[in-house]
Formats: sequence, structure tokens, C-alpha cells
Amino acid sequence: MKSVIMELTHPPFGRENTYAALFVGSASVSLGVKVTVVLAGEGVYVGLKGQVDPQGNIDLPSTEQQVRDFMELGGRVVVEEQSLSSRGIFSAELIEGLEVLDSKNVTDLLLDKGDQIMVF
Repeated sequence: MKSVIMELTHPPFGRENTYAALFVGSASVSLGVKVTVVLAGEGVYVGLKGQVDPQGNIDLPSTEQQVRDFMELGGRVVVEEQSLSSRGIFSAELIEGLEVLDSKNVTDLLLDKGDQIMVF
């Protein structure tokens, strides 16, 4: 089975990167591809539960729901621990089911587990 790792490095609002990545990830999982989403840098904000559009004027679906749908389909989401801590985010603030990994384990994942890596 093919495996894809998608690294999200942008926050959920203000760009289309997050939405596009999660749609592609969900579609790929539904076609039988093993997909892991890695949230790093500003991308860790994608993993926050209860998030809302900070400007209140973007009519896009909740990335929280997209993450939940992706995981329900069988996708895996990991969050880089150092990116969380440098932003003052605690694992208790994350959507249930996300895995927090240290930098070494994220690097190992990127180098060893993906046939393809996409960065958004």
C-alpha cells in the first residue's frame, strides 16, 4: 500500500493550504492510501479543538471537523511537540485522537514512513 505524509506548516485560517491538504488527504485515504498528516510550525493551530475563524468573515468549513473526518476515514494526525511548546499550546487543547511526537520521532516518520511527502 502506498503511503503519503502531508506536512502542514500554515495556520488554519488566512490561506487555503490547510483546507486543500485535508481534502486531498481525506480523498486519498478513501481510495486506500495510507496518509499521515504532520502538524508542525504554525500548522499546530490546525489541531486545536474549538477553533473559530478569528476574523469571522471566512465562510469555510471548520478545520476541526475536517481533521475529525480525516481520522474517521482512517487517517493519522501527529503534532510536533516542540512546535506546540514554543507556542504555549498544551496537548489537552488538541482534538482528541491526535498524537504528539517529539522532533526526532517526527523526523524519523518523515524519512522512513512515506513513499511521498507533501508540504503545505
